Amino acid sequence: MADKLKEAMKRLSQNIPKGMPSGGSGGGAGAAAAAGKAVTALVGAGALSYGAFHSVYTVDGGHRAVVFNRLTGMKPTVYGEGLNFNIPWFERPYIYDIRTRPCNLTTLTGSKDLQMVTLGVRVLHRPSASKLVWIYQHLGMNYDERILPSLMNECAKAIVAKYNANELLTKREIVSADIRRELVARAQIFNVHLEDVAITHLSFSPEYAKAVEAKQVGTYWSGCLFFAKGGWLIGCSQILFYLFGSHNLFPHLFLVKS
Repeated sequence: MADKLKEAMKRLSQNIPKGMPSGGSGGGAGAAAAAGKAVTALVGAGALSYGAFHSVYTVDGGHRAVVFNRLTGMKPTVYGEGLNFNIPWFERPYIYDIRTRPCNLTTLTGSKDLQMVTLGVRVLHRPSASKLVWIYQHLGMNYDERILPSLMNECAKAIVAKYNANELLTKREIVSADIRRELVARAQIFNVHLEDVAITHLSFSPEYAKAVEAKQVGTYWSGCLFFAKGGWLIGCSQILFYLFGSHNLFPHLFLVKS
């Protein structure tokens, strides 16, 4: 009986296939392999999406782009409007607005007769499209904030110092032309074009304004000398002009009953 039982167990063991996994260890290993493949696929898809998104950029109308490369530095090419390509992570584009833009500047300076003058100037400027690589390397993106205020102060002080306060008012167009010529020449050094320069504000100190007003009043009364004589008030011919609009209605002197 025992021998038959042993023989049956031997046959059963021979019928079991060799290499068959035992227990649940085989199922765990398969799940881990599938999870690894899914993570790899997700990482690959993310890398492809990042590369596709950052490999193109658009330059709008009125703009230009320069590209910085992490290996070689600034590329010498200026890229125009439309769709452009670059290498993700290795290259980074910087886009400039090359359209004419306004800039309002104000400076306080002194005239030839040492009067303090507050001068406001409106400048229309744009960068040189062919020199954007140089502008980025030396001035950066905010080139106008770096150079225009300092140029304006220097040029305004140099030009206003050539005129006295009265000439600044009577020769305003000449002063504006001189400031424009000086600013344009200085801005060209930095590859910035100035389309127009105009004086928008010109004022003097309150003390000077009061002095001018007092002088005008004194000049008016000095031309209208009055004196009383025998109950009659005698005035100069300037009174006739203010009353009648003409000096020819009466002689140079007229009599008014007091």
